[in-house]
Amino acid sequence: MDIERVFALHKFFSCRRYPAPLDDILDHLDISKNTFHIARNFMCDVLGAPIKNQRGLGYFYDLQEDETYELPGLWFSGKEIVSLAILEQLNETLQPEVIKQLLQPISERLKQLLQKQNITQQDWQNRIKVASQWQRLCEPEHFANVAHALLTRQQLEIDYWHWRTGATNKRIISPQRLIYYRDNWYLDAWCHQKQALRTFLLDAIRQANQLELTAVSIEAKQLDAHVMPGYGIFSGQVQGIAQLKFSAKISRRVSRESWHPNQLSEWTDAGEYLLSIPYSDTRELVRDILHFGSDIEVLTPETLRHEIKHELEITLKKYV
Repeated sequence: MDIERVFALHKFFSCRRYPAPLDDILDHLDISKNTFHIARNFMCDVLGAPIKNQRGLGYFYDLQEDETYELPGLWFSGKEIVSLAILEQLNETLQPEVIKQLLQPISERLKQLLQKQNITQQDWQNRIKVASQWQRLCEPEHFANVAHALLTRQQLEIDYWHWRTGATNKRIISPQRLIYYRDNWYLDAWCHQKQALRTFLLDAIRQANQLELTAVSIEAKQLDAHVMPGYGIFSGQVQGIAQLKFSAKISRRVSRESWHPNQLSEWTDAGEYLLSIPYSDTRELVRDILHFGSDIEVLTPETLRHEIKHELEITLKKYV
């Protein structure tokens, strides 16, 4: 049985409360009379669809005013199945392994649906690729403990590793939100030691033990205010506005990029792209600026210009 035909016929009847003449159905779905009757018989006999034929008027779903009928099981159109295949490729790039394990039943069902569309697993896995860069792996067990505490609203005791110093210390936290950002996982949480919201690298959590204490819940507005204003993953109140100038040769491409929800932009007469973005912490911003090399210049503020200049001077010394 052609799943696409069944899905289209179900969608057609679901949108109507009155009988539709057979010719209208055939024209709308661009199918033959034989194809219609095969699909109709399958839906009635196998799927229990309440399709009725009112003589002289046509076919319809025989339902009461407050009733609905849905196809049993997992049903998707061809385009939706292809979209799911793309999501499956995204899933392959996610860490940790626990996410893949949770989605495994859906993945198996998806393979079956794709096969019925004459799309082999090799086709969609080889022809759709999602590249991941600079991904840091986190322990599946720690991820599962964090996610469980987050959703059940329990506090966590974590051993947190500081990559700059190599030291590890204990924190009691109330998890608020998991974030997948630039191929890595982060956790926004209320730190009971600092009595403030903090963002933790999930790969830096060396141990995560759930406590029998209810987590402190932060209102969404306060959480967004902590996460959203600044640039990138480093949150907090805005400390400044960076004005960046891109060279004419890359300006068209950069002008299509979104660096921050509140960014402002304009063009110079020379075809250079000017971008203004708020930031609360310069660490990630500096790395992104350095990525563009000589094709970018920080116009303001002077403190950020000095920081970029200092980094470039240190880098240059390595090549003298």
